[in-house]
Amino acid sequence: MSEHTRVLDLVQAVDLDEHGAAAVGAWLAAHRAEVVAAVLACDRDTARGLGTRLAAAVWPSARLLRDPRWWTELAEAGEALAIADREPGVLADLLHRAAATFAEGGDRAVAEERWVRALAVLRRDGLPGQDRVLAALGSLYRDWRRLGKALDAYLGLVDVRRDAGDQPGTAAALAEVGTTMHAAGRVRSAMAYFDQADEIMGRTGAAPAEHARVLVWSGRTRWEQGNHNAARNRWSQALALLVDVDEEEANRVRALLAGDLDFPYLSNTSSSPSGGVG
Repeated sequence: MSEHTRVLDLVQAVDLDEHGAAAVGAWLAAHRAEVVAAVLACDRDTARGLGTRLAAAVWPSARLLRDPRWWTELAEAGEALAIADREPGVLADLLHRAAATFAEGGDRAVAEERWVRALAVLRRDGLPGQDRVLAALGSLYRDWRRLGKALDAYLGLVDVRRDAGDQPGTAAALAEVGTTMHAAGRVRSAMAYFDQADEIMGRTGAAPAEHARVLVWSGRTRWEQGNHNAARNRWSQALALLVDVDEEEANRVRALLAGDLDFPYLSNTSSSPSGGVG
């Protein structure tokens, strides 16, 4: 069997869509050493692209095997090939994939280090993909309660999306800033960012559920400042968007309007009003 065929067979073996999580997880448990060895064996001018392709294909499945030492071996092997092959975009992608796995596994420090490296590579070479890394860093830092760093990441995300002319993405990023400001106790600033997101969403025709979540948060910030009429007005707007779209969410907004201020439900799909960015 040629090396090319061997690597492609390994790529096929870790295809979650084809085999399912249980089968891929069991396969990885038995073949983890072979996978890393195959990546390392590609460290030649004509084969490095094969090795980085294999490493990239493995990362979505790697989380099924809770083995941080193996994750580190896989990460270092793939990243070394991308560096040797002078492929900054590939390197940034591998760093991002590895960081996501480490973050899910609870190792925030390693995830942070790899996402910071990925962002530095993308910025240095002016490559696309900065938005997904900034979104990931913002989420990591906010969950970690490092809110100053989360704000830096999300404000950077606003700038990147605004510069790209991505209005829906800009609105979602502004909502993330608002959520983070709220978590930091800066309610008035949070309200301003939710209002910016609301204005863009209203102008660009955002998905009703996403827009409604921002309006609910906008109402919450007003309620917490004692402006109850304005809060109810925002919730009424949210309800109008949700009727005939999402009855469960509509009922929750009706409960707010009835005085049942069960705000934690706002995080039922994500800690963010936009349902997650990234």
